[in-house]
Parts: sequence; C-alpha cells; structure tokens
Amino acid sequence: MLPLMLSLLCAADPADIAVSPKDAALSRPQDRQRLLVSGRHGPAGEADLTLTATFTSLRPEIAKVSAEGIIAPVADGETEIVVKAGGKEARVKVVVSGQKEPAPVEFRTEVMAALSRSGCNQGACHGSPQGKNGFRLSLRGENPTFDLASLTREQGGRRVNVQKPDESLILLKGSGRVPHQGGTQFPKSSAAFATVARWIAEGCVDSGWEDFERIEVLPGDRRLHSSNPKQQLAVVAHFEDGTRRDVTDLAIFTTGDPATATVTRDGLVSFARTGEAAILVRYLDSIKSVRLTYVKQDDAFRFAGPAPANFIDTEIFAKQRELQLNPAPPASDEVFLRRIFLDLTGTLPTAEEARAFLDSKEADKRAKLADALLDRDEYALFWSLKWADVLRGSTTTISERGVHSFHRYLVKSVGADKPMTEFARELLTGQGNTLHKPAANFFRVARTPEEAAEATAQLFLGVRVQCAKCHNHPFERITQTDYFGLAAFFAQVRFKGTQFGLDDEIVYVGRGGDVQHPLTRKSQPPIAFGTKIEGLTPDDDRRVKFADWLTDAKNPYFAKAVANRVWYHLLGKGIVDPVDDFRDTNPPSHPKLLQALAEEFAKGGYKLKPLIRTIVNSKTYQLADSGGPKQSPNAGNADRYFARAGVRMLTAEQILDAVSQASGVPETFKGFPVGTRALDLPEGGFPHPFLQAFSKPVRDQTCECAREDDPGFPQVLHLLNNAGVLDKVRSPKGRIAVWQKAGKSPEDITESIYLSTLSRRPTDKEREVVEKFLKAATTPEIGLQDLQHALMNLNEFLLRH
Repeated sequence: MLPLMLSLLCAADPADIAVSPKDAALSRPQDRQRLLVSGRHGPAGEADLTLTATFTSLRPEIAKVSAEGIIAPVADGETEIVVKAGGKEARVKVVVSGQKEPAPVEFRTEVMAALSRSGCNQGACHGSPQGKNGFRLSLRGENPTFDLASLTREQGGRRVNVQKPDESLILLKGSGRVPHQGGTQFPKSSAAFATVARWIAEGCVDSGWEDFERIEVLPGDRRLHSSNPKQQLAVVAHFEDGTRRDVTDLAIFTTGDPATATVTRDGLVSFARTGEAAILVRYLDSIKSVRLTYVKQDDAFRFAGPAPANFIDTEIFAKQRELQLNPAPPASDEVFLRRIFLDLTGTLPTAEEARAFLDSKEADKRAKLADALLDRDEYALFWSLKWADVLRGSTTTISERGVHSFHRYLVKSVGADKPMTEFARELLTGQGNTLHKPAANFFRVARTPEEAAEATAQLFLGVRVQCAKCHNHPFERITQTDYFGLAAFFAQVRFKGTQFGLDDEIVYVGRGGDVQHPLTRKSQPPIAFGTKIEGLTPDDDRRVKFADWLTDAKNPYFAKAVANRVWYHLLGKGIVDPVDDFRDTNPPSHPKLLQALAEEFAKGGYKLKPLIRTIVNSKTYQLADSGGPKQSPNAGNADRYFARAGVRMLTAEQILDAVSQASGVPETFKGFPVGTRALDLPEGGFPHPFLQAFSKPVRDQTCECAREDDPGFPQVLHLLNNAGVLDKVRSPKGRIAVWQKAGKSPEDITESIYLSTLSRRPTDKEREVVEKFLKAATTPEIGLQDLQHALMNLNEFLLRH
C-alpha cells in the first residue's frame, strides 16, 4: 500500500514544472504559440500537465491566452503568461510586434503546408500524376510554382475568389460545403482554412521562399511519468534570421508503432501500452522525430535477470529493467546446443556430439563450442547461403556456371572471415569475366544504375531508397537527388557477351555515363546521401570513390547495417527491424547497443566471426524462449526487447538436412554427388519438391523477407506424409538399422534417436511412454522407426527455439 501512496503523491506533486517554449515572439496577427507544461518527477519521468494547468496573461490587451495554453497576439508590446500547475508556478515572456502593419501570409511556407496537412497533394488525391477530377497539385508540394498556377490560373482562376475568399472553390470543397470526393479536409474552424482564406483575401501573393531552416519538436525526447500516458507535442519552425513560428497546426504527425502509441492530427500522443514510440513530424520538406517512452508502473515488479556477461547484456537488461520486463531464465544445455548448431552451421549435432557436450563438466563449454563451430566448413556454407539469398545468386539472374563460381567465392570469403569492408568493395567495384571474377556478378543481378543503387542501399546501408525514384520519400529525408546521386556511381558499368546461357558476361567500366534527374532534366552528379565526391575525372571509376566512402570508419551507415543484420540472424529480430529499413519512423529498439555493436564490429576489423562470438556468448542470446519470474503487465513487449529467445521455423535446407542427418540417409539432388546436403546447393529455386514446399527462395528479392517464418498447414502435411522422409527412417542403411546391427539395446537406441533428432535425452516420462509403445509395436524395428518419425513432426524439431 505504501508504494502506491508514494506513487500517487509523486504524480500529484512534481518536484518542479517546466514550460516549453520558455519565451514567445508573435510578429503577425495570425501567429499563435502553444505552451506545453511538464511536471518533473526525476528518474520517474515527466508528466504532461498542459490540460490541468492554468494560464493567465498579465496584460491581456497585449496578448491573450486560452485555457489550453495557446497564446494569441492583440497589440504590439510585451507581457508575461503566468503558468500554474502541481502547486508550482512558471512565467513565459511574450513579445508582440507587427500588428499595425501585418505581414502577408506566405504561400510557400504556410499555404503549401496547409494543403499538405489536409492531404490535398498526396498521391491518392490531387498529388497523383493525373490529379483528381481535373485538379492536379505537385506531389507533397515539391513544385510550389506549378501549384500556384494550378490554384490561381487554371480553369479561368475559378478555384480562388479574391472578392469572397470563403466562397473560393478550393475552400468550398475542402470544407465540405459542396460535394467533394475527398470529403472534409479542412473545416471552417481549422487553422488550414484560415490560412488559405487569408492568403486569397490578400491577393494570392507568392513572395518566394522565406529563409526556412528547420523545425523543432517540443518537448523533445522524454520518458513519460506513469500517471499520464499522454503527451501533447508542439512544432516550432526556425528561420535563418532567428525568428520562430509555431506551426503545430500546419504540421503532419505520424507514429511508427500504432499498437504502442497513437497520435492525433493536432499532435496529442496517447500510449496504449508500455513501450517506446517514434513520432515523426513533417512540415514542408523538414522532418523530425521524437522518441517517447511510457511505462505502466507495476509497484510489485522486481527485476530478476542473470548477471551480464558482456556489454550486450548490460544494455539489454537495462532496457528491460526500465520497461519492467523480466527476461526468461538461461536456456538449458540441451536447448543451447541445438540452437547454436543451427544458428552457426545450419545443422544438428550428431548423437555423439550431443552426448559429449551434455556430459561435459567444463565451465566454459558453451564458449568453446561456439569457437569450434565457427571454424567448421558448415559455418562458411551456411552463412554464405544467407548472403547468396540477398545477393540473388541464381541461374535466373546469372548463368549456371556463374552461380557455381559465385557460390564458391562466397563460401571462400565467409570461411576466411574476409573483412566486410573488403567484401563490399569487391562486389561494388567488380569487373572482368564473371566466371573468373565472380564478385562482378553483383552487376549481372543489378544490371542498371538504379537497380545497383537500390541493392547497395539495402545490403550495405540498411536503407530502402526505392520510393525516392519517383518522388522524395514522404516520411524520410531521402530525396530524389539522393536516389539518382547514388545511381550515378554505377552509371559507367557496361557489359560484353551474352546475358543468358552458358557464356558469362564481362563487366567493365566505360568512359562517361550519366543518369538524368527527372525534375531538373540534367545529369545528376554522384552524391552519397548528401556527401559530394570531389575531384572526379571522366577516367575515374566512380564505384571506387563510393566504396571509399562506404567503408570509411566515419560512415554512419555501414557498420550499423551489417551488425544489425548479424544480430537478426542470431536473435531472430533486428535491433532495427526489418534489417534493411533504417529510418526515423523505424528507430532501433536499443540505440546504444546498436552503436556499441557497430564499434565492436569495427574494432574486430569488420570481420563477422568476432562479432558473432560476442553475441552468442551473451546471456541475452542464451535465454530460454519462455519461463522465469512472474511477468508484469508489460510482458507484451518481450520479443521487441529480447526478453526471451526468438522462436522461428527452420529453413527449408535446415529441415531437409536435419531429417537426413537424424536418419543417417543423405538426400539425393539431381546433378550433384551423393552426400551433397541442401546446405551445399549453390542455386536459388532448386527444383526439389521438399525445398519448394518449405519455401526455399528463388532469390528474386534483395531482402530477408523471402523465407517464410511460420509453418503452414501444407508444410506440416508434407512432412507428415512425405514418402521420402519415411523411406529415410525405414532405410536398411539408416541409423536405426545400423544401431540394431551393432547389438544396441532398445533403451540405448531410444536415447540415440532423441539425441540425433532433438539434441537431448528423453525425459523419464518419455522413456516410460516409449517403453510401453515399443512393447506394443509389431517389431522393435518398426516401433523405433515410428518413434523417430513422430519426433521429426514435433514443433521441437521444426522450430529453432
């Protein structure tokens, strides 16, 4: 009862209050300034007190203030707003000017913003290439000059009425007073309506761009106090002359995680559950995000995580403690054994390997096992498979001989632990006969400058730039200039030879080669996300300059993107997820950890093995998939914040190889020698019924999304009734037959079946059930075969857990 009382007292009586902004300057009659009031509660967070605060203007003849804390100018002069909340008081200085000679409404910074906020210039409305019902605007206001003409000149200027602004067609339709397919977008009472109406009344003037600089979102990043899961935001536009303007009513608000937090049109954020939310704010072409955290307080919560093993655990457990999440307990040796074999080599341990690990008493046996697996050939094969998937190495994109050459190159690179900086450079600057210079196959897959730019951005920068091919990204800072500037680095790539068939092409760099910017209609010079490359000559290979920028230690993208991709493959979810979608509205769940992993990756020479070793030796990686202390009401965030191990279906290759290894009968693949595993296949979309049924990708996408994570009913039936699986289990050359011929007892064979199939010994209860089952079987052999087939159809076998 005492913690609850203290919590209530804390909520009602903050240590202090803060008002944002601390002062206000209003220079036009239409200017407004929204005040935000926060109650400070120290480490417990800050509570939004705006709706419960009282506001008083000491000189209402100069400026008045509403009950909601919105200041409006009245006459030139100075005054103060007295703010009271939570038993505390604060004052805000207000300076009012320009009321006698009002400045006109700015078309480009106000009217364009009003149209954007109302959605008029979006792609689904008048911003589409064809417009709607004869009225077209540039997409999201990218061309104000065009929009001005469309509003004031087209259709005889009937869309605006200077004599009766409120009766202008643009306002009649926008306010819903005449039929409008888009409905009511700005009611007469809205700031957008008032802005457009005033602009029309002033004669539809376009005075050109103001010196707009940036926006600021108040009150900024913060942790909300548990007493109030809401936060009002305010947006302030800054101009180069030092002036500020509240543009909250003209800004657009979106949330990156609507399940955690929603945001209204006017910037009121409401949390539905504990978690973090990135709120993206856009005003004109300026974009800013704020990160808000809310924890639904559980006074009975006590953190019960294991002791950290390294910096990964320190960051992960700190976040869990902050969000009142308890991690699952450490995984058992049996679970860890199976997990790390599958994650590092794609294979299961043999019965002998499982028995040796489980029986070992060495305190560091997990770390030693990780080291041993990283040195195995299967590691190189399995992790090169991951890169082959996203690099789209298949016979449909490069020749049959080429895909084998490319596969050998990937396996050799991964096995040698080639630095990823070197690996990326080889791919992006590759040239020559692709059969002998396999890295050049990157350009056989990404054949145009645009395709190469898109693939490079996704693979090595973690960014999806495709939207910017047609228009600036609607909610990010990626522009068309970024897109075509990146494509320009690859515009010199040329090909000789036959694209398809047995003959491999020759990739070379030609002199010249440009891409055209669709808006300027001029050649776009190479530019790497805002970084201009100086000193390029026509004889330079631009790709080399790009590779220099990409692999530079100061590059803010590369190390984070690769480290995040490795984390995803080991934990089942990226710190930024999806892994190739870094953006403001999709922030990392653990920013400090991602930065630390990137630094660790760089410190290890940009090699994968040291990074993998660090991750798998963490307690976070070694958590169980369930169990542990009683969870708080916030446990719904367990997966996002890595409070338990991720559970996912094995890949098509892993399942088929696991069946073959457990049964002791290898699969046969047409055109490949006996003993070839699915893991060894160099091709995507290999024509094998089992692999096709379990969604082995054909490698036509540059993303990790091609593989299905959840087993479907057809796949379950396929495994249950698959004649090939049954044949392996019943084969006279299989493990069961071999064990029987060696004279092993049914009890010993039962244990070996469990170890080779599930990587663990049977429980006492399972031994009892199996003993009864074998006694009732037609023959011991048939009983043991049925046992192994049954184990192969368990979730425990099909899932990585």
